[in-house]
Amino acid sequence: MGDNSKTQKLGIEQTLDDKAPGKGHDLLLESIRELAAKAMQQGRTRKAALSLVSQAFRFADQIIADYETKEPLAEPVACKVGCYYCCCYEVVLTPAEALLLGNHVKETYSEGALADLMKKIDRNLRLRDGRSVEERAKVLHDTPCIFLASGKCSVYDARPFVCRALHSLDSRKCKEAVMARKRVVEFTGYTHRYYVFQTAQAALRKFCTQMGCQTTELTIAWAMKQYFERQGRTMAWIRGGEVFAA
Repeated sequence: MGDNSKTQKLGIEQTLDDKAPGKGHDLLLESIRELAAKAMQQGRTRKAALSLVSQAFRFADQIIADYETKEPLAEPVACKVGCYYCCCYEVVLTPAEALLLGNHVKETYSEGALADLMKKIDRNLRLRDGRSVEERAKVLHDTPCIFLASGKCSVYDARPFVCRALHSLDSRKCKEAVMARKRVVEFTGYTHRYYVFQTAQAALRKFCTQMGCQTTELTIAWAMKQYFERQGRTMAWIRGGEVFAA
């Protein structure tokens, strides 16, 4: 995959509360396993892989919604449309998530929009490739997420687990960190959101490992470059051949 497939520390650290959902870790893992088994009933196909990741996203989102209905948030989440400071930090995702994201872009982007996206990807990789974490932090303003458009996420429905988990109770601190070009931004959030999304991602990764697929995290720009240059066929290899080939 190349050097860009390596995950390096340039991102988010949060102070979390001590609340977590009533559902235990094992139950979450088992629920994702059941989703995976159901999805794979249609065979080891690209369609099955896309269905699995999409269902995992919806499942995690629903758990969060149900929990917060029963346990109202002590403080409102500050994140809203137009607040995009965390989008200046590098997003990492698993190959399975990248497969769904790439497919979403393929189905929703025009030819011209896709061409513009590839230019943005090449520019971001050029500015970041070979640089230290400190050097990459200095170009945060010039290398926001490739899917940030007019202050909004252009692939919101297909955004990765890390983006779904990320939130803040004070957008001012997020802005200050990005404006100061800090290599790590620190702010406060809720434990249960991270617990659910990280557990769901771990379960998805575990299933993919059992299937013999790649699970090494990639930066979002590098993953999309791989997807479109190889027509979406490289995101989930099995040893000895492709699992989720078109």
